[in-house]
Amino acid sequence: MKREDNEAARDLWSQMFNRMATHPGAAVVDPEYDPREDEARTHAAFAAAGWREDEIDAILASSKERNAKAPSTSPGANPSAEALHAVLCDDIEAEMARQGLETQKNVARGIEPITGPFASKAGVIMTEQSIITIGAFTFRFCGLIAKAFYRTIMLDPTYWQSDQFTTEFANLLLRRNMPLALYWNRIFMSFAMSGTNITVPFEPSDPTQVLLVEQVARAMELFVVAHEYGHHHHGHGRDANADARIEEFEADQFSLRIGRPIGERDRTPIWNPYLASGSGGVVVLKALETLRRFEHALGAPMPRGNTHPSADERIAHFDSVAVLEPVIFKTLKGFRIASLRVMDTVESLLDDFLAVIPEDDRGRLAAMRRELWEQLPKP
Repeated sequence: MKREDNEAARDLWSQMFNRMATHPGAAVVDPEYDPREDEARTHAAFAAAGWREDEIDAILASSKERNAKAPSTSPGANPSAEALHAVLCDDIEAEMARQGLETQKNVARGIEPITGPFASKAGVIMTEQSIITIGAFTFRFCGLIAKAFYRTIMLDPTYWQSDQFTTEFANLLLRRNMPLALYWNRIFMSFAMSGTNITVPFEPSDPTQVLLVEQVARAMELFVVAHEYGHHHHGHGRDANADARIEEFEADQFSLRIGRPIGERDRTPIWNPYLASGSGGVVVLKALETLRRFEHALGAPMPRGNTHPSADERIAHFDSVAVLEPVIFKTLKGFRIASLRVMDTVESLLDDFLAVIPEDDRGRLAAMRRELWEQLPKP
């Protein structure tokens, strides 16, 4: 929707996107792409996961309709990413309006045609406008992490919040399910090497899993996008002397403030506890931190300085938002505890995997990664 309040941001984004999209390695859809082959693979994968023919047809038809109606903020970007980003932004901006906020009118949206899972905010000089963008593969990353997270929770659904929980037993629990452990490893290795899901097989959730998986994915996605709206709302990035760590905490709190009521209203058919509790933020922050560890193990430099707090530091501040609602504090806290324990267990196990990669193999993988990333467009 065209709005006078964000015209400068939309114009700037058009210039930025056009520059990035011309790069030979840009993540844009090939004009000659024929979707029929992908549709056949998708159909077969859903059938293998236990979906009925009529259910598969309905899923594919719904996806086509959604993509056909998707906005075009970034011509050539995947229409599925455009559609999903639009839904998240619409939901966030509607909730901001419900809370009496107005800064959302100064936002433009975009899909960055580069690899890697991320969302970002770019301020427009001399205005109060911003551009909220998300990476072309962010939704794929969140979807895969959500599936692996669900399968891990279901190894023993009550254990992750239990007073008997120990990291040693949790690690053993995951090791006993090596196909799942290797699935986690494959997700992070694929994104660390290429910034994409290219080496992760497409394995849809079965009909009994899909509700929770979609809830977790939505909670992750909304957290990262609302976090960027938080940076915009608070005017972050406009003061060179500001404390970047404090800004990260503020943006997190804004995301939790927006996500909580949305999660309570989501009825598909029940409320989304991962969104209302902030657990989606726990999962995505820990997943991104684990991804950074994989990237570093494959030769990428670790971020310099101490401008961003660690995932654990940020998550420790999540409790403050629940003080306003002490009656359900325990329930919300329980979801966050379980989510953090799952992600800490995964991180510990994958650190062990990384540690046993032979040096020759590690060097070869690092060289492959470096060659590939040198060919890709930069943010």
